[in-house]
Amino acid sequence: MKSLTIQVAQNLHGSPRSTMESQDGSSDMLSDSYFVPPPLEVATMRQQIPPMMTEISELRSRLEELEDRVYRYRSATSPLRRIPPEILGEIFHVAMGSQAIDFEGKKDLTVILLVCKKWRDAAYLAGKLWTCISLRLPRTTQMSYEKVSNWIGRSKGSPKTLKIVYDPDRCFHPTQSFKECELAVPLLVKLLVEGPLLHRLEIHFVPSWCFQELMDSVKVHVGHDLTKSSWSQLQELVLRFQGEIDRHNFGKGEEDVSQSVFRHIPPLRSLTLSFPTDRRGVALTRHIHLPPTSLQTLTNFHLRCEWDGPQIFVFLQHCQNLQTLTLTLGVYSYCTWKPKNTNVPFLLADPGYIILPNLRTLAIRGCTIQNAKKLANHIRVPSLLDLRVAQWPYLSGSDDSVYNALVALSPIWVQTSTLRFLTLEDLQKDSKIYAKELTDILSRFGNITHFATSFDFNAKDFLELQKLGDAVRLLPSLEHLEITHIREDFDLESFFQYIEHRRMLQSNDEGQADRLKMLTLSGQDFLGQVRLQDSQLYWVYQESSYPQLLKESFGIVVNFLPRGSPIIM
Repeated sequence: MKSLTIQVAQNLHGSPRSTMESQDGSSDMLSDSYFVPPPLEVATMRQQIPPMMTEISELRSRLEELEDRVYRYRSATSPLRRIPPEILGEIFHVAMGSQAIDFEGKKDLTVILLVCKKWRDAAYLAGKLWTCISLRLPRTTQMSYEKVSNWIGRSKGSPKTLKIVYDPDRCFHPTQSFKECELAVPLLVKLLVEGPLLHRLEIHFVPSWCFQELMDSVKVHVGHDLTKSSWSQLQELVLRFQGEIDRHNFGKGEEDVSQSVFRHIPPLRSLTLSFPTDRRGVALTRHIHLPPTSLQTLTNFHLRCEWDGPQIFVFLQHCQNLQTLTLTLGVYSYCTWKPKNTNVPFLLADPGYIILPNLRTLAIRGCTIQNAKKLANHIRVPSLLDLRVAQWPYLSGSDDSVYNALVALSPIWVQTSTLRFLTLEDLQKDSKIYAKELTDILSRFGNITHFATSFDFNAKDFLELQKLGDAVRLLPSLEHLEITHIREDFDLESFFQYIEHRRMLQSNDEGQADRLKMLTLSGQDFLGQVRLQDSQLYWVYQESSYPQLLKESFGIVVNFLPRGSPIIM
């Protein structure tokens, strides 16, 4: 027992022999033993502590110096040092995003400029980094013309965009006693007259009388010939109006462009007009007039007009070069008016409709049967490539279902052999389309190569309809299928079974093989607010054997996106 105790003590404290010797022949009791050293050893140790601390300090200083030198050498030899400033500028542009930079919120870009001279020079060299700027009016602080002009001027030859976000609550109506309109401030007027040539101008939330005040101020500043101003060189214009419609809006109602608020708009390539909602029925008596010269050069036209009237056809009769047309309509947009009540010669003469020979993309939001019938009666699109139809949820399942709307639109697309893309969008993302309706819709579009929808449907019922004895392959030319904003309870397995079953069906094109190569699925937007692995739909997809089977057996690539769509209208 005594020998065991001695052995444990030796293991804990070290052997007596090792505690008495060190490299310099002196004892090192402090590190090797818990025995109290003799007074002479204590004195010796205390004398050695200060030199050792000095040596430690010198070594630490030397270490810091070497580490700093290694850091600088690694930085100097890093491949990042050899990145050309052009590529560095592109990286900055991607990091900042493509949205217009708010002049009040430009801190991120300022941080880039303050890193080093090379970064600042690269940022100044990247013209795309300075192409878009956003200003809020009225301003609470003064801003000079030179400051804004220099900012935009750094964009060099890149297309320049100026975005104005207006606060209409600080604007007075022209029938009231009011001070000078705060949209037509000297800063903005001078930018539009003398500033760098703008490619795109956006003005959001502006009352019509403020826009007219701005145009009048520009004309006064430049004189009678607006062609001498930067304003006349615009290529794209976005105007989103706000406020009530009354006798002071959008001209006087006569067939006279000279009285229109839009009379100074130059020839454009792209025009976006968003009119306020007509809550009092005043728009029934209003006529909106745009200069024909502004419309004849358009290739892209986006119109939001929920009024009951012929405004869209008054515009379209001059849009022979149009390639993309997007319409946002109201439930009662085209209820009461008759072609004979408006000055649109195309609607009164034979054949009684407007032909848009170059139009490739037609997108209609809020497509009721009434709207669809009016459009189908008065528009022909012989070269249509892409048709997009979107509805609000209260229309689905009623007489204004998307199926009935497409049937009403059929005079536009049924004789078009060029149609290849079809998109059906539920704007609220919570409406359902019956499997029979979806089958009937798809059976009408034989040449479609890309179909996308965000409408919910019963996948099992849809599959059963395709298994009937007389069923044929829907969309025989289909190459890409998108089902977006899928609900959590969607029967994904039945849908995969339908994709597999397509290969067994006969097509209407003389037995041609199924061309489907890509399937894109995405959940509803709210799924992005939780972790992906918490989504029931995601786990159904992960546990299914069909994605791998479809790829290996048929070459169909299945993409699953956790949140909402690539559908954009």
